[in-house]
Amino acid sequence: MESEFLGLNNFVWWFGVVEDRLDPLELGRCKIRCFGWHTSDVNQIRISDLPWAHPIVPYGAKAVQPPAEGTMVFGFFADGKEGHYPIILGTVPGIPDERRQNNMGFTDPYTDEEKAALDFPRKIKEAFIKADSRGVQVTDDVPKRNPVNLNEPSISRLARPVRGSENGVYDGIDPNSIANTTIDIQRKTRVVNVMTAKGSTWDEPFPAFNAMYPFNHVLETESGHAFEMDDTNEFERVQLSHRTGSTLEFLPEGHTKIKSQKGRYDVTMGDHRNYINGDKYETIDSNLFLRVNGNIRIECDNFEVVSNKTVNMAAGTTAQVKAAQSLSLSSVFSTLSGGTVDIKGAMQTSVFGGLSAGISSGGQTSVGGTLVHLGGNIVEADAQVFKTHGIQDLNSCLPPLGKILDVPEPKIPLDAGPINVEAPNFNLGGG
Repeated sequence: MESEFLGLNNFVWWFGVVEDRLDPLELGRCKIRCFGWHTSDVNQIRISDLPWAHPIVPYGAKAVQPPAEGTMVFGFFADGKEGHYPIILGTVPGIPDERRQNNMGFTDPYTDEEKAALDFPRKIKEAFIKADSRGVQVTDDVPKRNPVNLNEPSISRLARPVRGSENGVYDGIDPNSIANTTIDIQRKTRVVNVMTAKGSTWDEPFPAFNAMYPFNHVLETESGHAFEMDDTNEFERVQLSHRTGSTLEFLPEGHTKIKSQKGRYDVTMGDHRNYINGDKYETIDSNLFLRVNGNIRIECDNFEVVSNKTVNMAAGTTAQVKAAQSLSLSSVFSTLSGGTVDIKGAMQTSVFGGLSAGISSGGQTSVGGTLVHLGGNIVEADAQVFKTHGIQDLNSCLPPLGKILDVPEPKIPLDAGPINVEAPNFNLGGG
């Protein structure tokens, strides 16, 4: 039995720097230049001559995200002192104070231009809400060599913000300490003074980020996507955010905020139920188009529709408007039109005009009832043919009709034809 093998008197560990992560086998391997094992002279030991180092991943993991070029890592050699088969165990954070030239070893070998040509990830340089446009306008930065920030810890800024204080009292996060993060973008693109149909306004909740190291558990990618689980006392929150600031956030009090910096799509392949234990406000800066392929039923205490311009309602077959007590239609000018228009009142129907009221048709106009009463200071009846039938009572308290029409008495201008009025009781009267 061999006296030395891996795990017994032959364990060799190392520290090194990642110089290439573009694994052709896509296994998460990296080219690593190990301190003491490899020289910093890239002409003596080229990156292509460095061995591929295999990562150790958690049990059940199906994907591996290799560390970026310029990241310090450590591990061991699976072949011991031979030093040809490195295994990566983890990364080593630090506070870098320089960015070495890319033609030297133990650093990120790419220039910014080379990274841009290879489509390396990049953060957002600027984001703002542009007037008279939809969505948030963003400007991408160029990919940066690693380390991006000097003289500060290499871990995410979201995990270690600078908390300001005045007279020992906490007064917020220093904006410079979270520059170019998704929280920074959310602050700069916050929506305020949203007008509601009620006449009130509301503001988008300010990002609840008030993290204190080491209580914010952060996963942040190179382009700026972030997942935070913050245990900071009184500021506990969970946020999943896109690099542009689109966000799903659970705020300290339990509120939920969903924000899309561009379009949003909701698709439900089954029933969708909403319950709101309070008021709901919706404001749309442009248009609303609603299509329902089935039926719509709205049930409420009071229903009010207010349009600053025009209201159009159309039905393919039948339209009904019913009121258990009273129904009022009012405007400067009102028109009811159709092939047949019926106006019915179970008890009483009134037609009133402040200046004048008319009932007419292109064909035949009928006014009928058990008792028909036409009254006014002046009542005029004008027709080519005026008929009365079955009159039981025809009277008037008016002066003779001839005087009203300003013609000599006793002539009555009803000689255009026979007069026919059909009603059990017909009363032409006026006060």
